[in-house]
Amino acid sequence: MDLLWSPVGIGVLWLVLHCADYLLTIATARLKARGEIGKRVEMGGSYELNPLFVQAVEKGQWVSRRFVLTLVFGALVLPLAVAYFDWVAEMGAEGIGGLSEAVCGALVVTRFAVISVHLQNLMLFRRMLHVPEAAIVSVRYDRGTVMMMTRARKVELAAFCAITALVSGRPFFVGGFVATLGLVGMLFLWGRRQVSTPRASSSSAPSA
Repeated sequence: MDLLWSPVGIGVLWLVLHCADYLLTIATARLKARGEIGKRVEMGGSYELNPLFVQAVEKGQWVSRRFVLTLVFGALVLPLAVAYFDWVAEMGAEGIGGLSEAVCGALVVTRFAVISVHLQNLMLFRRMLHVPEAAIVSVRYDRGTVMMMTRARKVELAAFCAITALVSGRPFFVGGFVATLGLVGMLFLWGRRQVSTPRASSSSAPSA
């Protein structure tokens, strides 16, 4: 398991998970645009909650400049950070040994929280397109409610990580707990920004 939080392991995890997150976001947003799903499932704004990627997702771009930049940035910074933590630990510094594992936990848990929602929405939208009985589904929320629901999901995951960290003592879950709380904070900030400047366009289920 140590390979997962080695510099190479962290780099590979970032590349795979960040690509999976972005590509699933685009696939789900493009599927939402088919048929009348956009009219039957409305969430007060874009499918994408992160303002950094809203324009690319709305355009359905499989490759965007910001995606490539964040992909390269993470692939460089995360392995370097882990390599530094490992080097400091080898120098005999106390309390540093578990930081690489914590970084891995932060990455895996937060990406899992987002990717799992994309997969759920992808299956839901496919069913709505292909199963007549699902055609009666109609959901409408304002943007503030969407953000509140999304934060609640992440708080549940943070609670799970906290309990698991207490039971197992693994830095992996400590990192997941801290990073998930950070994600909740980001969602709160994004929500305040988007609710104060609401968009007129329709949207689908929350994506982050």
